[in-house]
Amino acid sequence: MTQYQIKGEDVQYLEIELNAGESVYVEPGHLVYKDAGMRLDVGSGGLRGALSHMLAGSAIFLIKMDGPGTFASAGFLPGKIFDIELNGNSIYAEFNAFLAMDSSITYSTKFAGVSQAIFGGEGVFLEKFSGTGKLYLHGHGQVIERELKPGEEIQVEMSHVLAFEETVGYKIQRIGGVKTMLLAGLEGEGLFFANMRGPGKVWIHSISLLQLAAKLVRR
Repeated sequence: MTQYQIKGEDVQYLEIELNAGESVYVEPGHLVYKDAGMRLDVGSGGLRGALSHMLAGSAIFLIKMDGPGTFASAGFLPGKIFDIELNGNSIYAEFNAFLAMDSSITYSTKFAGVSQAIFGGEGVFLEKFSGTGKLYLHGHGQVIERELKPGEEIQVEMSHVLAFEETVGYKIQRIGGVKTMLLAGLEGEGLFFANMRGPGKVWIHSISLLQLAAKLVRR
């Protein structure tokens, strides 16, 4: 049986041990190391998946890691790794969150719209994971989990959206006008929100990669 171990505290990484005949899929940009004898294959998400990944600044291909052997995967920033157990259902996650998944899970991509892509920043291109098995995601900073009741709504600043179950309604809304935009600065804080409507779970980053990049640019 595939062994997953989350190691570290503030800066975590995922260590995966595969037996002979076992396989998992990983995001190549997150791969840290692997045993020298491990075999890997490169698979594509299709033309639509490749285009969406390129526009989102993420890798086009997933890597299939075949056991036996051990390898590790990690996020780009300090943060938390967590697992989601899929049981025939689906979740959506932003592109930089994915680390690894059981080979029994399938994925595809979702594009939220041209105007939303231009103004919404990260989180507009989403990956959809479906099937049965374990999925591992990485959240920047702390990961906030909310269980929404039927009809319950929250508004999440766009670049803080990490993942949500397919049962959750998802709609991008602009908050404020030109004045809000000017006051928000390069970070775009407070401009575009994702209206999340239950039922279902929502996972949120406490750190926005988009806003962190903007802060560094200003320095």
